[in-house]
Amino acid sequence: MDIKVKEEFVKQALKLHQENPVADAHLDLAGEILLRNMAGEKDVVKNHYLPHFRTAGMNLVLSSVYVENGNLDRAWDNALCQINALKEDVEGLEDVLLIKSKVDLDKALKEDKIGIIIYMEGLDCIGEDIDKLDMLYEMGIRGASLTWSRANALATGCCVASEHRQIPGGLTDAGIKAVKKMEELSMFLDVSHLNDEGFEQLCRITEKSFIATHSGSRRIYDNYRNLTDEQMEALAFQGGIMGMNGCVFLTGSFEGNHLEMLCRHIEYEVEKIGAAHVGYGFDLCDSYDFAKAALSGKKPEKKYDCLLNHSQVPLLSAALLQRGMSSEDVKCIMGGNFINFFRKCL
Repeated sequence: MDIKVKEEFVKQALKLHQENPVADAHLDLAGEILLRNMAGEKDVVKNHYLPHFRTAGMNLVLSSVYVENGNLDRAWDNALCQINALKEDVEGLEDVLLIKSKVDLDKALKEDKIGIIIYMEGLDCIGEDIDKLDMLYEMGIRGASLTWSRANALATGCCVASEHRQIPGGLTDAGIKAVKKMEELSMFLDVSHLNDEGFEQLCRITEKSFIATHSGSRRIYDNYRNLTDEQMEALAFQGGIMGMNGCVFLTGSFEGNHLEMLCRHIEYEVEKIGAAHVGYGFDLCDSYDFAKAALSGKKPEKKYDCLLNHSQVPLLSAALLQRGMSSEDVKCIMGGNFINFFRKCL
């Protein structure tokens, strides 16, 4: 049985969400827009996301550009299609602003717009051609993870979320060059999906803060997509933030106790590394999976998101308040930390 959140805490959370910044550090938005476009659908953000974003008081969303295994033979073209699809979908939306700089972020916050930062979930699309990072930056891409849950020319990913195994292998020479190039461009580095060897190696070579956009605590639920205590501490030492993933495979909430497990992860992370290094990075994938299924004429067999959609994000904040977390810590976690990070790195 999941947490029953009392109305007084829901009201308190909704007030916090409307008066303070709220961020989600990982959403496969660009890919979903492309899938829905291919099925003949337009205005994806307007029709599927804006009302939920507004209910949650969202101010910042990180849209990943993720190339699926079946598109790796044309990874660069697929990535560009996703980027263009996202840009075209939000063009003309008064409530939405693409974020490329600190000035853009400040504008979004001041005018209560929903800022979207585009980043690469894996750099399979560049191969070993590090110069393509310049091209991505010119397109407005402001960060990247080296790889998804697979090996590529730069690094080795950990297992996919539904598996419990560790894939061996560290950063390649090209991967090390990519890290240096990203730091030179002030592109943020995401370590979610990186395997343990790569994480350890990255800590030795990076000179700037990095983040885990959508990872939980491996101590709370043993999955290699989650971070160990040592990795959490290393990330915090570098000034980074970890965004709490909302997938049942990472929370371990297979019995439907979604809020409880999300809270347990976040509370443990706060205990180990402090509230200043924890945020939301939900990776809500059901809508993406529905879009993919609709394109192929099928229905997804299961739903893996701990939250129905972004309109339920205040419920998590309310649950944290109800369990005794201070409103100041909740404000940091629900958006303040990631906002501060991007105001420094952009």
